[in-house]
Amino acid sequence: MVLKSKRWKRLCLTLSALLFLLFSNGALYQWIAEQWYKEYDRPLPERKQYTYGIVLGGYSYWDWKRSRPEFSEIADRLLEGIRLYKHGRIRKLVLASDGSIIESKDGKGLQGNAADMKQYLADLGMPLEDVILETRANNTWENATFTLELIGNSMKTESTLLITSATHMRRSLWTFHAAGLNPDTYITDTFPEIKGKKRISCHLGTSWLPGQN
Repeated sequence: MVLKSKRWKRLCLTLSALLFLLFSNGALYQWIAEQWYKEYDRPLPERKQYTYGIVLGGYSYWDWKRSRPEFSEIADRLLEGIRLYKHGRIRKLVLASDGSIIESKDGKGLQGNAADMKQYLADLGMPLEDVILETRANNTWENATFTLELIGNSMKTESTLLITSATHMRRSLWTFHAAGLNPDTYITDTFPEIKGKKRISCHLGTSWLPGQN
C-alpha cells in the first residue's frame, strides 16, 4: 500500500513537471495552438456574401459607471465582424451574447446593457436594423441554440459565418454542428508576430512565465 502511494506521488510530480514545462514553453504552446486552429486559418470565399455573421461573445462587459463597454484582448471578434459588414461580406451582424449585453435572470450575475450597447454600435456606424442581439446565453451551446431560436430555422438554410477567436473555433464549430447549423468560419486572435515574437502570452495570461517577454 505504501509502495503504491509512493509510486502515485512520483507519477503526480512527474506529470506536474511536464505540464509546467509545456505551459512555460511559449514556442511549444504556440505550435500546439496553431495545429489546433490551422484548418480554419483560410481566407473567405471570394465575393461570397453571408446573410448572418455570428460574433461569439466574451470580448467586453458593460461599465455602468461610465455608460460604455470595456473591451478585452479578444475584441477582434467584434471589430472583424463590423469590418466584414462594412465590406459587404455579411448582411446582418449577430452578437451571440456578451458581458456587455447579457441579461441576468436573477439580477445577481453579470448584467449587460443591450439597448445602450446597440446605440454604441450605431455610433460606430452600424445601422440598427442590421444588428441582432442575443442576450441570454452563458456558454457556447446556448450561443448556438438561443441564436437559432431568436432568428429561426432560416439560419439552417441561409449562408452563415461564425466569427470567434482562433483557439475557440474548433469547439464552437462542433457545438454549432450539434445544434444543426453548418456555418463557414472566420478566426480572429491568431497571435501574429510582433518584432519577431508571437504574442500568444497576452491571450493566455502567461506573460509572467520564463521566456514570454
